[in-house]
Amino acid sequence: MKPSFYADIVQASPNAFVYFKLIRDSDDNVIDGIYKDINPAYECLIGMKKEDLVGKKVSEIFEPKVLKTLRWLKAGGKAEKKQGHDKMDYYSEVTHQFYRVQIFSFEKEHAAIAYAESTTEVLQKYSAQEDLKQTENQLSLILDSTEEAICGIDLKGQCTFLNHSCMEILGIKEESELVGQQIFDHLTKEALSQEETTVTQDILENLNKKQKSHSDQAYFTRMDGTLFPVEYFVTPKISNGTLLGGILTFFDITERKKKQAEINHLTFHDPLTGLFNHIKFEKLKFTYDNEKYLPLSIIMGDINGLKRINQQYGHHEGDQLLKAVTRVLSENIPKNAHLARYGEDEFSILLPNTDSIQAYWYVQRIQDAIKKHNNQLNKDQAAINLAFGYETKYNIDFDIQKVINNAQDYMDKQKMLNQDSMRNALLTSIKTTLLARSQFTEEHAERLVTLSREVGKVMKLSSYQMDELALLAELHDVGKIGIDDAILNKPGKLTDVEMAEMKKHSFIGYQIVKSIQGLDDIALPILHHHERSDGNGYPDGLTRYAIPLLSRIISVVDAYDAMTQDRPYRKAMSQEEAIIEVKKNSGTQFDPEIVAYFLKSLEE
Repeated sequence: MKPSFYADIVQASPNAFVYFKLIRDSDDNVIDGIYKDINPAYECLIGMKKEDLVGKKVSEIFEPKVLKTLRWLKAGGKAEKKQGHDKMDYYSEVTHQFYRVQIFSFEKEHAAIAYAESTTEVLQKYSAQEDLKQTENQLSLILDSTEEAICGIDLKGQCTFLNHSCMEILGIKEESELVGQQIFDHLTKEALSQEETTVTQDILENLNKKQKSHSDQAYFTRMDGTLFPVEYFVTPKISNGTLLGGILTFFDITERKKKQAEINHLTFHDPLTGLFNHIKFEKLKFTYDNEKYLPLSIIMGDINGLKRINQQYGHHEGDQLLKAVTRVLSENIPKNAHLARYGEDEFSILLPNTDSIQAYWYVQRIQDAIKKHNNQLNKDQAAINLAFGYETKYNIDFDIQKVINNAQDYMDKQKMLNQDSMRNALLTSIKTTLLARSQFTEEHAERLVTLSREVGKVMKLSSYQMDELALLAELHDVGKIGIDDAILNKPGKLTDVEMAEMKKHSFIGYQIVKSIQGLDDIALPILHHHERSDGNGYPDGLTRYAIPLLSRIISVVDAYDAMTQDRPYRKAMSQEEAIIEVKKNSGTQFDPEIVAYFLKSLEE
């Protein structure tokens, strides 16, 4: 057939055709092409007329869709050398169609390009590629626009990618600075810890189990070596059931930590003194209620007269007093102690690994510091006047709240006994009257206090029990000030009537002490200090454990002291004789357990 026949077919074809003469360089590479012929379908494809193209070089046409043709010609030139042709897909912005493009090279100097409308398969492939490209662009945009630092990690913890925020937070200029590197070299569990971190192990173990990881107690190291706190999340990256690695997301929580610290400080600290408050102390007491912190001592302190100072001089003066107390207490307790403002005018000191002797020493040290402080005050400044109480926990089974309660009770009694209190003045007056009206001497009182404390020490009584016992030793016979002098100081044996009158002294003493605020705890021991273990005592005929503990102790030491001292109607016994007599009456007059403790105290 004549060539014109094929030319007619091409001109009539619905598929676009274009024919070029190739221009090559000295190395025989195609560098351009001259339009030789096009068919009407090609005119429709690119939206240009034949007369505007034929005879012109491709490089002279500046439309982008035509410039793409030049790349195809160069590709076609390479295909010609291989005696083949190239295929590719093309989307026309004019016709809005996809085309399968084929480039043919022949006779070395010529090339033709044919455009056929794409099949469904090609259309779907192109559409999928465009969707994928769009998705990747969207994901990339999202990753780089978020404030979260995001990076990928493989199963060894090496970085596979990172977003812009991650680079910015870590101070990275190029992705290559971290991609392929161990990400956990920058992650640590504690900012100031010298121990090897377990973050890597924790995350990788969870990752291998296809489990997520999370922590807000970690720190990242920037490229310049500075640390900052982070909260991180690690999510496993799984494809078709296969674990590929993970996605690490983290936030710089420096500001959050600062705000949390501020909130915690306001929550657990007293705003005036800066000390721990009652809430924090309640937490601390349970933290230290542990075997390894025994013995655990607690000191309670109460400011005498704070309310009066606030009322008379204003709260500013009261606040200054509170700050002064805070300074004195802080400077005179050990470093491992915890000081808190327990109430409006109360302070508490928690002393781990501190026994009662050490706690007492710290109380005395604080009292000495208070005296020194008060001596340096101006006349118009309020002096510090503190009452203290303390208690020590030796056994883990002993309730920690009971320790605090005992310390407070002891403090209240010390406050009552403060030399500036009117009750102390009243108590002193009662003691003076007792010494003046009876044969009860100050020496006898001192001996009873000493003997009682020795027994209490062997029994391991608490601090406040020891003080109650000492007070009982001084006041157990206070009711004798209500007995007639003739009976009270009679040198000989009393008649039955006189003895009945004398026995009233325990009840009189009970009534006197009961009326004094703060002394009611020793009122019952005074009432029952003449009871006997066998029930033959007075006034109520109580037996053994029904008799108050302090009454049972004072009964033994009082009898022993009486036996070892001269009386108008008999000579004093020797210590050995008195001990024999005490043992003889054990189980009848005296409690056998108390007798055993008493004898042990004499041995020590």
